[in-house]
Amino acid sequence: MVLTVAANEGSITVTDVYNGEDKLTKDTNYTVADNKVTLKTAYLATLTEDEEYSIIIETNQGDVVAAVTVVDTTTEEG
Repeated sequence: MVLTVAANEGSITVTDVYNGEDKLTKDTNYTVADNKVTLKTAYLATLTEDEEYSIIIETNQGDVVAAVTVVDTTTEEG
C-alpha cells in the first residue's frame, strides 16, 4: 500500500509514521521514497482484516492522516 504525501511549498520530510499511537519502524513496517510512504505487506498482514486504522504520517509541514482498512483481495482457485 502506497500513501503519497504532497508538499504545500518546498520539500517535505517524513519524520515518523504511526498506526494510532503505535510508532512504526522505518524499513521494517514501512519505507519512504519520493514523498511516498509504503506500508510493507508483512506489516499489513499483522493487522485485523476489515478493521479501520488511522495512519498518521508526521512531516516537517504538519501531519497527514489516512484511514486505512485492510481487505484481503486474494482469491481461492478451486
